[in-house]
Amino acid sequence: MEQHLALINSRGGVTVKDVPAKDFIEAFAKHLKKGNKIKMPEWAGIVKTAPYRDLAPYNQDWLYVRAAAVAYQLYMKKKCGVNGLRKHFGGKVRRGTNTNTHRPACGKNIRYCLKQLEAAGLVGLITFLSDDGTTLTMGKSLTRKGTTDMDRIATQLKKESRKN
Repeated sequence: MEQHLALINSRGGVTVKDVPAKDFIEAFAKHLKKGNKIKMPEWAGIVKTAPYRDLAPYNQDWLYVRAAAVAYQLYMKKKCGVNGLRKHFGGKVRRGTNTNTHRPACGKNIRYCLKQLEAAGLVGLITFLSDDGTTLTMGKSLTRKGTTDMDRIATQLKKESRKN
C-alpha cells in the first residue's frame, strides 16, 4: 500500500490522498475542535444524522467528525453540493420484509458544517458568469487555505506513521 501511494504522488509532497481516510478525518476533526473553527450548536446533542436512524450519535464530538468528513469529500471530489453530500452520507433503510432502499442523510447538519467551514475560510462557493451576464452558483469547493490546512495535517500524520 505504501509503495502504491508513493507512485500516485511522485512530487514528494504529502497530500490527503497519501494517508488513510479514517486517520485523516479523526486528525482533522481534532484540528477543527482545537482551533475553534466550528461552534457546537445547542441541537447537536439531540438531533439524528438521518431520518432512518433510531438514535443520535454516541460521540459527543460527532459534528466535528462530520465537518472533517465533508471537507475530505470536498477535497476528493473538487466540488460538491449539499444533495451530493446527502447521498454520500446516506444509507439503507430497513423496511422489514420489503427490500432495503437507499435514503439520503439529513441536510441540516451538512449545511451547518458547510456554513461553519465557509466562515472559517476553508470552503467557498463556486460561481460562474453565464452568457446572459448573470452569476450562477455551482456548489462548494475548498479554498486554497482549506487545501493547504488539510495537506499540512496529512503531512503531520505521515511523519507520525514513519516514526512508528
